[in-house]
Amino acid sequence: MSVTLIAAMVFLGAFGGFVSGLLGFGGGVLMFPLLYYVPPLLGLERLDAQTVAAVVISQVSFSALIGGMAHLRSGRVKARLALIAGAISAVGSFAGAVASKSASEQFLLLLFGIVTLLVLLMMFLPGPGRDQDERSPEKLSIPTVPLAICSLITGVVIGFLGAGNFVFVPLLIYVFKVPTRVAIGSTLFIALMNTATGFTGKLLTGQIPMIAVFVVCGAGVGAWAGEIVHRRVPTRALRLVYAGMVLLIAIRVWLTITGITG
Repeated sequence: MSVTLIAAMVFLGAFGGFVSGLLGFGGGVLMFPLLYYVPPLLGLERLDAQTVAAVVISQVSFSALIGGMAHLRSGRVKARLALIAGAISAVGSFAGAVASKSASEQFLLLLFGIVTLLVLLMMFLPGPGRDQDERSPEKLSIPTVPLAICSLITGVVIGFLGAGNFVFVPLLIYVFKVPTRVAIGSTLFIALMNTATGFTGKLLTGQIPMIAVFVVCGAGVGAWAGEIVHRRVPTRALRLVYAGMVLLIAIRVWLTITGITG
């Protein structure tokens, strides 16, 4: 393993961790394309999609732990919401992680592309009003059954891709009308729970490579820094940055799926 590869993995992990702490989705939606596309641009060997998924779920677990604890201390986590969505998505994540061992690279890329499009469509729904966006976590009431169904499906996706918690932020904001900062903070705890089981599933099936250690080290520092910046960014700006980032990633992934670019 070259020094260049190690340095690249630490840097990419730190960048993904920073975005995780800032926007609250574990960083998987960003880390998957970064790890898949960036190494060849640096003259390094391309990682296959299955290896990328395994590294991503390792990084997301650690980033969610660091970022989630920071958001919890700041009072931006709805405990009941996080526990229900986290526990149910964790079951789906374990099942998806075990099943992913036999998944083809094309299937994983197609699944990732479909999920990014669904997230973009959700963002066309009206967001919470100003009064809703300023509610405290204690005043929120979330319907349990719809949340549980959405969480189970998202968990399976997370198990396959190592990414998918980015679905929860727009789902909570635009469908369940959860305040932006509470949705971000709660999603990190959801990510912590479901990626722990997803990571376990991939670990037990021998899918976690040594390179994941370097990505995780960078992610811890990045997540801590991202949460600090989060406190100073307006909620509308957070939603716009989130939407723009998912749009760029969706375009890049679909260009690959359609064969326009490699």
